[in-house]
Amino acid sequence: MTEAEIDPPGPTPERCMEVSAATVRVLKESPWRVAVVASSSWSHAFLTRKNYFVYPDVEMDLKLYDAMVKGDYDFWRGVSNDEVAASGLQEVRNWWTLLGAMEELGHKGPHYSDFIESYLLNSDKGFAIYEPV
Repeated sequence: MTEAEIDPPGPTPERCMEVSAATVRVLKESPWRVAVVASSSWSHAFLTRKNYFVYPDVEMDLKLYDAMVKGDYDFWRGVSNDEVAASGLQEVRNWWTLLGAMEELGHKGPHYSDFIESYLLNSDKGFAIYEPV
C-alpha cells in the first residue's frame, strides 16, 4: 500500500476557500441572521520533517499571517497541498475555509488579529476577529 493510499491528501486550500465562499453566498440569500465561526485557533500539531519534527514551520506561518492581515487571499489560495504537508499545516485548513468566507463577504483583513511565534507546544498561535456585516 502506498503512502497516498494510507493517508490521502485533504482538500486543497483553494477548494476549502471555494466551498466556504459558496456557503456564504447561500447564507446571504437566506432570511436568517447567521454567524460564521471558525472552529479553532491557529494551533496545529503537525510538526515538519524539514525541522526534524522538533518545531513548527514558523517562516510559513508568518507568511500566512502577514497575507491574512493584508487581505491577500490570492496568497492563501496559491498554497499547494504539497506545501501544506511540507509545512505541517494540515490543521490550518479550517483557516483557508474561514478566509474564503471572509473574502466572499468583502473583508480586506481582520478587525483584530495577533500572532504568537512559538517553538514550543507544536505550533505558533494565531487569532483573528472580523467585523460583522
